[in-house]
Amino acid sequence: MISVKTILSYNNKITAQGKAMDYRWLDALHIMAGVIWLGGIFMMAAIVAAWSQSRSAVAKGESNPLLEYVRRWNRFVTSPAMILLWALGIALMLKGDWLLPLWLGIKLAVLVFLSAVHGILSGSLRRLATGETATVSLLARNAAWLTLVAVIVVVALAVVKPFSG
Repeated sequence: MISVKTILSYNNKITAQGKAMDYRWLDALHIMAGVIWLGGIFMMAAIVAAWSQSRSAVAKGESNPLLEYVRRWNRFVTSPAMILLWALGIALMLKGDWLLPLWLGIKLAVLVFLSAVHGILSGSLRRLATGETATVSLLARNAAWLTLVAVIVVVALAVVKPFSG
């Protein structure tokens, strides 16, 4: 059970000299970056899964407007959102004075996994767009479901903060 003393000491750390507002803005931006990043991952996962099921390849030297659009979106929106998410998450850890509680360690491990999924999907899209005949990996074909489970775990850990004592 959390004691009143713990809550007060936590609030004193954050509210001192306007730091509460800074923390809230960092948190809001962190959540926005996460939503944008996850939206991009879901879009990439859907395109890769659909394309791998259709078995249609882009001929070498040709381009597919849909694949090119998703790749451009990934390059200019999804990837920067991931970088911003990580930077803001680290800033929140430092501002909140968290060492590394167990819930946060698990959350970070899941986010490293999601970052790897993002990289795998990016590579799959590149190969599909350039007409390489390499098959799409099982992980890339199931990335949407894996991402969905990862999101549930991350949100539960961030909100509930289990194992915090």
